[in-house]
Amino acid sequence: MSLDARIPEGSSLTNKQMSDLRGVFQSFDRNGSGFISQAEFKEAMKRVHFRQEDDVEAIAMDMISRIDSDNDGHVSFQEFVNGVAYRTNAEGRSTARFRSLVNVMHSYGFAEAKKKAGKPTYLQSYGCWPPPVFLLIITIAEVIVYAVFSARECGGEANLECPISFSSELAFRTGCREEVWRFISYVFVHASVTHIVFNCILQLIVGVPLEMVHGPHRVLGVYLLGGIAGSLASSVFDVYANLVGASAAVYALAGAHVADTFLNWAEMPFRWLRAGVLFVLIAADLSTSIYNRYYSGTMTNVSYTGHMAGFLMGCTLGTSILKNLEGNKYEKIVSYIGVALAVGGVIFAIFFNIFYDYPFNSCPKL
Repeated sequence: MSLDARIPEGSSLTNKQMSDLRGVFQSFDRNGSGFISQAEFKEAMKRVHFRQEDDVEAIAMDMISRIDSDNDGHVSFQEFVNGVAYRTNAEGRSTARFRSLVNVMHSYGFAEAKKKAGKPTYLQSYGCWPPPVFLLIITIAEVIVYAVFSARECGGEANLECPISFSSELAFRTGCREEVWRFISYVFVHASVTHIVFNCILQLIVGVPLEMVHGPHRVLGVYLLGGIAGSLASSVFDVYANLVGASAAVYALAGAHVADTFLNWAEMPFRWLRAGVLFVLIAADLSTSIYNRYYSGTMTNVSYTGHMAGFLMGCTLGTSILKNLEGNKYEKIVSYIGVALAVGGVIFAIFFNIFYDYPFNSCPKL
């Protein structure tokens, strides 16, 4: 609705001030009706904490009665301007309290606009500086490691179990847990061409968009911690598993997307579509994993425990590692809970590895 009013006679209001008053009026008139009701006066006073120690309803009624010149129960833009321009109304009653509220609302609106201008939207957060190079570098490193092992073990002929990655010096096996580098080095080793191609493509598709918003160092933290979570969880819940491959780290990136959606829900375009796609993908993968592990009747070397642990690490610790563009109070509380769950799980797994009496302690060598 267009808001028009003449500059009151005898006032010193400028066109710029009239424009400012139009913006302040609209901050009162939340429904865009072109009038300010008593309820909107009360809501505005509560929003800026104006005279909260007094009876807000009585103050709102009093202010309206002083500037509502036609006594229709609400304030037009012309009446609003008149109330600001003149210290008293036609009856000689002071408009000081109303003018004070207008000043507070103007300052509040300026502060809010400045705050919003200083924070980019989610789409504006996408960028190529610093360049999203971490996942490209980690992918190249994994390909090089695979090529080295393939040449060493198979002479360049790679099939399903070549190189012999499950017994290599980088793979994670519970019996080799004293060689602590294995808790993360297994991420760089893969069992087949299909295995490494699938993981590399997936981590680039899932991870690069995260890296463009949150930066390489945050994605690095999620990726490595997801890999560590996968090996720690397997050492507790799946002690006979032999781990190779970056799947747990990739699942951590997928979990980080869940954390990112939660943290930046209000700023994120197509939020419901994004949440729906994440839900469908997670539900499909989880149901497939449960079926393959418990109902398919076939043996598998895939460590679904490691996948789930990586995903949960991305969900929980991601709420603290990733950027929060707005930073609401409840989001900070959830991030604290996420950190507590992630740290608590890691500490438990470390003590389990130290004190649990495993049924084996051998670490086979090549």
